[in-house]
Amino acid sequence: MRDDAIAPVIAAMLILAALVTFFSIWNAVYVPSMKESSEVGHLENVESAFQHFSSDIDYAASSYQNNLIFSEPVQLGGGDVMVNLLKSSGTLQVQNETDPIYTLILTDGAGNTVALVNSSIVDFSYQPVNNFWQNQGYRWQYGYINVTKYGELSTPLGYYNMTDVENEISTPGSLQTFAQSFGMVSATPNMTPQGYGNLSDLDLWVVSMYANPAHSFVSGNGFGSLRLTSAINTTSYTNIAEISIGSNDALFGSGVMDNWYSGFSRISTTYSPYPANIIVDNSQGVDNYLYYNGSTINQPTDMPVTVNLHQVNIEISAN
Repeated sequence: MRDDAIAPVIAAMLILAALVTFFSIWNAVYVPSMKESSEVGHLENVESAFQHFSSDIDYAASSYQNNLIFSEPVQLGGGDVMVNLLKSSGTLQVQNETDPIYTLILTDGAGNTVALVNSSIVDFSYQPVNNFWQNQGYRWQYGYINVTKYGELSTPLGYYNMTDVENEISTPGSLQTFAQSFGMVSATPNMTPQGYGNLSDLDLWVVSMYANPAHSFVSGNGFGSLRLTSAINTTSYTNIAEISIGSNDALFGSGVMDNWYSGFSRISTTYSPYPANIIVDNSQGVDNYLYYNGSTINQPTDMPVTVNLHQVNIEISAN
C-alpha cells in the first residue's frame, strides 16, 4: 500500500474530527450561552412591562377617571438566537385577591342598608415555561412587584425585604399613597344664604380592581398583553344617616382607612358646629385587625345632604 494514497484519507478524517469537535463545543457551550443571554434579555423585557403597567394602575387608581384604557405588551417567550430558533414560553395570569380591602355601608334614617360596596384588588403574574436560564417570574400585588423563582420563592423588586415594603405602606411613601387612593371623601358646601356652613354634597370615591373573568389567562411563546379599563358608576342618595367603613386588612387596608378618617375629620372640623356637620368615630376592634370609621350626618329637612357614591371599577385582563 502506498503512503501517498493513505495520507489524504487520514487528513480528511482529522479535518472531520476537528469539525465534529468544533460543532460539539459550539452546541454544548456557545449556543446555550447565547440562548441564556437572549433569555435574560427576554426577562428584562417582562420586568419592564410589569413596571410600566404598575404605573398605569397607579394613575388609574388615583385619577378617578372614566373610560381609561391602558395596554402593555408582555413578551411570553424568548431565548431564540439566529443559529437556534427554539423559544421558551410563558403564562400570564390575573387573579382576584380573596378578601376585600374594606367594606363601605350606607344606612338610611330608618336603619336600613341602602348600599354595600367592597373595595377589592387583584394580582397578576408571569411564569416561564422551559426557560433557558433561570426559572424566574414576576408577580404584581398591592402596588409592588415580586421576583419569583421556581413558582415558590419570591423577593420584592426594588426593596431589600418585605419589612421595607410594609414600612413603605405604613409610613409616607409611594405604596402608602397608592393604598390611600382606594378611598377618598370630599365635600361641597351649601352656598345659599340660609344654608351657609352646611354641606350640600358629600362625595365618596371607592376604587375596586377585578380580573376580567373571560380574559384572565394567556400562554404561548409570542406576545401577550396586560390591559386595563376603567368605568365609574355614580349613585346619589339624599336619605343617608350613617356611613360606616370597615377593614380586616391590617396593612394595606389600614392605609386606606387612615385616608378615610383624615378626610372625614377634615370635613367635620371645617364645617363644625353647623347642623350638617359630620360626627366621626374611629374605633379599633378585636386584635387590632378590624378598623371602623363611622360618620353620622345630620339631615335638616330643608337642607338635606346629598351623598354621591362613585364606584371606580378597574378591570384588568390578560390577552
